Amino acid sequence: MISYEGEKRRNNSDLAFPEDEVKLAKTMMDELKTTMEFFHYLMNHRGESSLTMILLSSDDVKLDHLLPKWKRQSDVLFELDKANNVYVIICQSTDSHGGKQFAEILMANIRLHGESDTYCVVSEPKTIRSSIQDVIFEMVEKYILIKEDKKANKVFFTSVDNTVNTEKTDIIYHTDRS
Repeated sequence: MISYEGEKRRNNSDLAFPEDEVKLAKTMMDELKTTMEFFHYLMNHRGESSLTMILLSSDDVKLDHLLPKWKRQSDVLFELDKANNVYVIICQSTDSHGGKQFAEILMANIRLHGESDTYCVVSEPKTIRSSIQDVIFEMVEKYILIKEDKKANKVFFTSVDNTVNTEKTDIIYHTDRS
């Protein structure tokens, strides 16, 4: 059987990525770019406002009928990949603490609907200087890493604030499976 050495690529300078990862990043850019540009416009013209994005997937619990019931009226839900059950929720007027709390609630609600490996990344674009592309690609990269490492049922946080983050201690919540 032919095996792909892609799982080792993150530990060296090889830039080969599996097709599904590249397509996820492209889909996320295509789906979110205009909406995020609108929010950046509002942040620029109405003063800075808090905004949090949650990237979420679940292996065995279908989220397409649950997430619309759980989100607020002001939250914007995007289905990125129905087959792989991948969604993004943009939460307006929500800071990183509120995003963390909402992600915790989502994870708990998903567990109530069945045992499933769930993957979650929360991001708060800190300023309008953070490019939309950087925010989206940072989230996708973190999501890909946690899926590869099978770090399910934890909420990870990323923040693009134009500084280099050398610290990798970004787990902000862990759901107990006991």
